[in-house]
Amino acid sequence: MELQVFFDKAIYSAEAIKKAAYRFIDKFSAVISENGTSYSCFIKFPDKSTDAQAARLVDEFKKEVLDQDLRESIKRETEGVRNLILAHTFSKAGLIKDE
Repeated sequence: MELQVFFDKAIYSAEAIKKAAYRFIDKFSAVISENGTSYSCFIKFPDKSTDAQAARLVDEFKKEVLDQDLRESIKRETEGVRNLILAHTFSKAGLIKDE
């Protein structure tokens, strides 16, 4: 069984879709391609999969794509703070010697 799912490029990143697809690698295979204003994801389920199982996994996959995309947004938004905390932490570790 194969299904195709589309994600708007203006909303989701290819990176988020790839990370989500990787999380489901034990349940289906996915081929991601760029298609104009969207990413298309061809999902192939194992032969023994039922329609209900496939529909449930596609719903979970869409949720995972949203989760991964939001994680990327939060990562970008907090990058400055993370770098500041790391710089402060390592400045007290004595890893860099004053010359």
